[in-house]
Amino acid sequence: MGSGLMRLAAWQLVAGILAALAAWVLAGEAAGRSAAIGAFSVWLPNAAFAVYLAIRTRLGTPSAVGFLVGELFKIAAVVVLLFAFVRHAGVQSWPALIVGLVVTLQANIAVAGFLRKI
Repeated sequence: MGSGLMRLAAWQLVAGILAALAAWVLAGEAAGRSAAIGAFSVWLPNAAFAVYLAIRTRLGTPSAVGFLVGELFKIAAVVVLLFAFVRHAGVQSWPALIVGLVVTLQANIAVAGFLRKI
């Protein structure tokens, strides 16, 4: 289970980088930076949660409560990161931030569906 989650997190990072690069090329540096902020704000907590779940699985102590608590912390971390980035880095393109966030969030669904077909 752990390696599959790590692979999904890696693909999610790739999708976030591609979204930021596309925003940079199509709308300029400010949009690229904003899309990267949105992507990173989602990817970092997801990657940390994947590591947490991999460790719990290897230790043989996975539980529903542990999963729900981890998911709660992940959502809180996304909100905190978004707030911190917006406050300190200054987002200059809200549409680009939302695109980076959504592309990164949806990447794991698209990749999981694609990997099942292979």
